[in-house]
Parts: sequence; C-alpha cells; structure tokens
Amino acid sequence: MATAKTKKDLSFEQALEGLTAMVEKLESGKLSLEESVAAFEEGVKLSRACESLLDDAEQRITVLSNDKDS
Repeated sequence: MATAKTKKDLSFEQALEGLTAMVEKLESGKLSLEESVAAFEEGVKLSRACESLLDDAEQRITVLSNDKDS
C-alpha cells in the first residue's frame, strides 16, 4: 500500500492504486470525520505523486522526441 513507502518511491501504478483505495474508503461513507479528513489528505498526496510522475514522463518523452528531430 502507498503508506508503506514514501511517495517518491512509488511507481505511478502504485500511487494510482493507493489513490483508488482512498476514494473507495471515502465513498463508503463508513469513516468518521477525522478518518475522512486523513483519507482525503492521503489522497491529495497520492494525486500529487501521480501528477509529478506523469509530468516527469512527459518531459522525458519531449526530450526523446526532440532528440529524434535533430
């Protein structure tokens, strides 16, 4: 699960899986307010990790595409 590793050590797939799990927990309606806030915070962190990983992948693809054009 995502909390076992730091966000920087997660693959995109792991971060997305963790985010999906957080959404399911929140949608279940079975969490207390405090648990809901904690799950939301974790979800935001995982969402940012996914965004960062996607940005990195996009930059790598751009660099590779530009190298091909040279």
